[in-house]
Amino acid sequence: MPRSIDNYRHDPIPFRDAETGLNCLRVPLDRTGRTYAIVSEADYRRIQRAGATGAWFLNKDGKIGRSYVRTMIPTGHRTRTLAMVARLIAGAEARTVIRYVNGNHLDLRPWNLIGQKGKSKRADMKLINRQGFEAEALA
Repeated sequence: MPRSIDNYRHDPIPFRDAETGLNCLRVPLDRTGRTYAIVSEADYRRIQRAGATGAWFLNKDGKIGRSYVRTMIPTGHRTRTLAMVARLIAGAEARTVIRYVNGNHLDLRPWNLIGQKGKSKRADMKLINRQGFEAEALA
C-alpha cells in the first residue's frame, strides 16, 4: 500500500557496526531524512512485532529540554500513548531511568543503554504487553 505524503518516512538504512559486527539500522526521525536514530536491527524488529509500528520522532522531555526518540504505542481500542524507544529496547521497568553511555540520545544500540534506579513512573513495554502482544526476551 502506498504511503501518503503526510506520513512519508524514508525506510531504515541497514549497516553493519564496524566495531561489534552487529547488524544495525539508521531509522529516520523526520520527513526530510536528515536526522536518524541508530538501533540494532534485532531490537527494531522486536519493537515492531510487539506492536509499536508507528514512526519514530524526536520529542523534548519538557523539563530539561533534551530530545528523546519516541514512538506511539497502542494502549487499547483506538488509543495510543507516547513511549521512549530506549525504554522499549531496554525493557525498563518503573523506577528505572535510561542512561546513554556515550551521551548520544540517538544511539540506541544495546551497549549504549544502561538502566539505573530513578524516578520514571512506568514500564513502556508492559503497556504494549497489556494489549496481548508478546514481548521477546532481550538477546
